Amino acid sequence: MKRFFLCSLFLVLAGCQSSPKEPVEVPLLEEASMRITSEDYSFVEVKKENSSLLNVYDDIRYEFDVKKGRKEAGSLHVKVRTIDNGDQLVFLQLEGELEKKEVPIQIHVPFHHMNDYEFTTWDAFEFERTHDGNTGMDRTTQPIGLFELSGEGEGALQLVLSKQYTSIPLQKEYDNGLKSDVRELHDEFAEYDLKTEDEQLTLSFPLTASKGELAEGWFMLANEELFAEPKHHESWIHYQIEQYKEANGWLTIGGPLKKLPWSIEPYTQEGYGRNLGVMVDREAIDRYFTEKERYFYNLSVNSVADLYEYRKEKDTSIWETEYTSTWLQKAYGLNAPYIDTRHNEFIALYLHKMGEELQIQELTDAQLHYGDYLIEQIAIENVIHAGDGLFISDYFSPYDPSQKTHASLNHILGGANLLLECYEQTKDEKYLQAAKEIRTAIEYIGEDWIRETGDLWYQVNPDLTFAGNDYEQLTLVDLLNHQAKWESIGETRSALIDVLIKSKLEYLKSENIQLLDKVTIQLEAQGLEELL
Repeated sequence: MKRFFLCSLFLVLAGCQSSPKEPVEVPLLEEASMRITSEDYSFVEVKKENSSLLNVYDDIRYEFDVKKGRKEAGSLHVKVRTIDNGDQLVFLQLEGELEKKEVPIQIHVPFHHMNDYEFTTWDAFEFERTHDGNTGMDRTTQPIGLFELSGEGEGALQLVLSKQYTSIPLQKEYDNGLKSDVRELHDEFAEYDLKTEDEQLTLSFPLTASKGELAEGWFMLANEELFAEPKHHESWIHYQIEQYKEANGWLTIGGPLKKLPWSIEPYTQEGYGRNLGVMVDREAIDRYFTEKERYFYNLSVNSVADLYEYRKEKDTSIWETEYTSTWLQKAYGLNAPYIDTRHNEFIALYLHKMGEELQIQELTDAQLHYGDYLIEQIAIENVIHAGDGLFISDYFSPYDPSQKTHASLNHILGGANLLLECYEQTKDEKYLQAAKEIRTAIEYIGEDWIRETGDLWYQVNPDLTFAGNDYEQLTLVDLLNHQAKWESIGETRSALIDVLIKSKLEYLKSENIQLLDKVTIQLEAQGLEELL
């Protein structure tokens, strides 16, 4: 019913143009609408599109020309994403074209019959951030907070408002016609104004962009509680502040942007981009499955939608990384776009998980789709041979597969575990055979995986030499999961992998490193308590 109501409003507004200095309005849920105004600029609607790649969301995309008199001042893009529960995420992007620094545009979100509000800040406390050796300092933070808007005799609306961001898109084009895309962050700021008058509450915030800049912001709007349990709300506030490297705050029309390593091209210390490892919002999805909060459901569906829209934008069958890593470039001559096998594994597993929850077969089959892609790589010999077994490289170009990179133990295990998941789902022997070939290669390397310290090597190179320091416990989790997968399908554990697990645990003990809870749980579940 809500979907029909919104469509009716869109039909009324379709094709209309604003008079100079007059606001344009974008309808939102219930009686709310977004009014876009400026004292100096006018807006002309030039495009409106309605699209959806899955039945759990609808996207309405608007494009407005921004004019100062007859002069082009920029363009404004708005995406209203309506989740199947009726809630909405609204994304805004202003692209400036004038040399003048200020292009002030006020985005007003008026709520009729709402005359009171409560606000919970998400900037709840200071958390000391340290300089990261790979990414430097991440200057982006969590959204501003949660507004609960209410009126006498009326229901309540809830709104989460983001910070605002200004940045410049950077691009490096290569001789083969491919390119690398990153963003250079200029500023993040938190600015808004909330007024109540005439039984109407108006929330406004500015977007400001000079020539070549993008200004962006977003908000989520709901007519029911986003957090039913206060403890879940409080926990999420702490997570966003303390785990800022994983939490997504800068959401855009094209997906979340995260701080990238300094080893990117084009180079900037303030580089941000669409990192596929965080585009799949694993924390929000995991919390939705355990806590069932509406906010996490909305973020989960938004994450799935972003991934599907990204793949459509790139016109690819799986997900390609769109920025160049100069580390891979120098070592192997590999430029963007390229395949990151671990990121695609995580995407496939989480899409499968969401597919089962939402009862969408296309999502449920995501891991089979990626499992088939891995088998295709084996068929075309895009592998590293080790004895009678093989490894699929961590990274490779789908446009020039001749250049082989290394295979790290965590990527190797992640791919093999996904293949075993595919076998468990279908009982198709092709997935089991591929997983066995990877296990054969791991066992062929044998105890050479173990370093003198007892820790494990990070990667094996195409010539079967080793390099790199292993993750503290990530690979250990993968090793334990791998053994559990074999046992779950009635196969035997790998004796060699048990040796690697034991060596890694002894190394961690020698370094006085406390084990993660999920490591302890897995050890107990597999009857390996004596190794604790």
